[in-house]
Amino acid sequence: MRNMTLKSAYDDLRQRTIERIPGTWVKLQYVAGLRSSTGYLHWGLERVHGPAAAQEAFTKIHKGLVKNILRTRLSVLQADLAQSSEADGTSSGSCVSILRGSLNQLLPSGCPKEAELHLLSVLETLSALVGREHAPSQLS
Repeated sequence: MRNMTLKSAYDDLRQRTIERIPGTWVKLQYVAGLRSSTGYLHWGLERVHGPAAAQEAFTKIHKGLVKNILRTRLSVLQADLAQSSEADGTSSGSCVSILRGSLNQLLPSGCPKEAELHLLSVLETLSALVGREHAPSQLS
């Protein structure tokens, strides 16, 4: 028998997990990392809410994170990237390279091509900004 809960699978996932993860990029990496070719793998949420509700919650969260990133100003995303990489013990450049290399995983299934191209553009722009940040000054 499933544990009775008053929260929906979406609210449970959002409040107990996603909101506790610092940084939008880290949240996206977390959710994307749970996605396989058959769906999202999270036994705890499935056990409490059932497989269908867990899949629906992860899909909604994943799409919401991508939508949020695509609507956020680059300066905010760049600051989030710096915070995420610092917490991870890596450089912003390394972090954005990892994100760019895992673009297909970062996108939810069935993501429109426009959203994919937009996210790629955001990551490429962040990569250029981070590279420019760390480039030696050419004022001579």
